[in-house]
Amino acid sequence: MCVQRGAGGSGDSALRALAALELAYDRVVLALGIPAPLPDAGLGGSDALDLYLDSGAPELVVAHDPAGPSWFDSVATFCSTSVSDDSLLQRDATLCVGEAVANRLAAAETPALRRAFASELWWITGRVTALDVQAIDDTQAHPERALAAASAAPSAAAPLLLDLLERARSSQPAGGLVTALYAAAATQTSPGAWAWNDEPDVFDVLRHTLDEDTVRMATLMGDYAVARAFLGTRDDGTHPPYGEWAGDFARAHYDWVIRYSSLPRRVRSSRLIEPTGIELVWLDMDEVPLGASLGFQAEWEAPVAFQWRLISVDEHGQEMARVDVPFQERARSVEGRVVNLTGVRTVLAVGINMGGVDLAHPFDPDLDPFEPQACTVYFARM
Repeated sequence: MCVQRGAGGSGDSALRALAALELAYDRVVLALGIPAPLPDAGLGGSDALDLYLDSGAPELVVAHDPAGPSWFDSVATFCSTSVSDDSLLQRDATLCVGEAVANRLAAAETPALRRAFASELWWITGRVTALDVQAIDDTQAHPERALAAASAAPSAAAPLLLDLLERARSSQPAGGLVTALYAAAATQTSPGAWAWNDEPDVFDVLRHTLDEDTVRMATLMGDYAVARAFLGTRDDGTHPPYGEWAGDFARAHYDWVIRYSSLPRRVRSSRLIEPTGIELVWLDMDEVPLGASLGFQAEWEAPVAFQWRLISVDEHGQEMARVDVPFQERARSVEGRVVNLTGVRTVLAVGINMGGVDLAHPFDPDLDPFEPQACTVYFARM
């Protein structure tokens, strides 16, 4: 680990930055057992991972050195930051180490997914900051946006998916599953190519891990979409990755809030839904006749598929029951029904755009800008 002090930088700030960088290395590499960043062959004056203190950098900047001979795409990394607060220094240092590890494992991955990997390591090993809360808030305000895109700025959407996998699907030590996913996405780019060959990417690895089963992949993404609806103060303790630390800032934006007494209603998504983006509709059960049930229908534009869930919630915000609307690969509409409404205070309709153009071409974060789709949701008293 090496800190390079810029013009006007104090020795004290350099020492604090070095302490933060060494702590990040100890936590990520030594404690979690994750591979160390690639040495840079002395380009920064030594083989160390270099963090430059740059007063002109408004936020953490992560870059890499030219690629050298390697069987898989792998590059050394350097970072720059201008923060001086100790907690933010620890965050930037961990993100720097995390992205350096990502560049060693799979340098062709999109910047958003590299930052997602590093962010998950920070959430595992560090103490969340106001910047993490802000990232969650920004992401939850726009659930219709894609998880990750080659040209988009990093958000908290992809780290939330990785955190869900770590908490709900992993039997390995902390950080093991996401590191394995990233390592399995290692690529080979031909010498002289004008861009990285990002195939396979993390989503390809996820699909392969699920035996290329589109229904299982849709189930996983449906779980992720529901988890986004229960983040922060809406957390009922049963929907990882929780995010209670973000409080009200983690509340998702609901596209529509509808009263049961106003049914039947058909509403159209007010925002176009990007691939892996989410549509959320809140149905307030303001008056429910005894023995009544609820009919549901969703329709959307070709060529994508949507996965839908209907979640019954009681007055305390606890999930009571759910209807997993069957996933249909080539369908453009689905129907569902909530039969028992006794004690139900709210029904949440949660849909996620699975992306892709057909079964042979599923969602790929490199193929942006994406073509978003509209959807309609219909509720009726039955």
